[in-house]
Amino acid sequence: MKLFGSSFSPFVRKVLAYAAERGIDLEMVQTTLNTTDPDFLRASPLRKMPAFTDGDFAISDSTAILTYLEGKFPENGLTPSDPADRARAVWFEELADTVMSAVVFKCFFN
Repeated sequence: MKLFGSSFSPFVRKVLAYAAERGIDLEMVQTTLNTTDPDFLRASPLRKMPAFTDGDFAISDSTAILTYLEGKFPENGLTPSDPADRARAVWFEELADTVMSAVVFKCFFN
């Protein structure tokens, strides 16, 4: 399994932290958005980080990648099994990915 992106990206770090916590081995492929790497472009035609491949499967977006890994390795997952708790976890993740990141990016890239 390969994770494409820059460890500078908080979304790439989110996937790396998840994989480390779960003991999932990912090959980190450091890349930029200007790359011509065909594996990155197959996984992320919109050139968004992170991108991920596992054999023939390819996807981008940190939440989509974590969803795939939770399904592939269900034992001792980090996503709550209770539907209400799972929905709240997804809500907090979306809050961090959209609202909070917009604020942090303005401060960081000022």
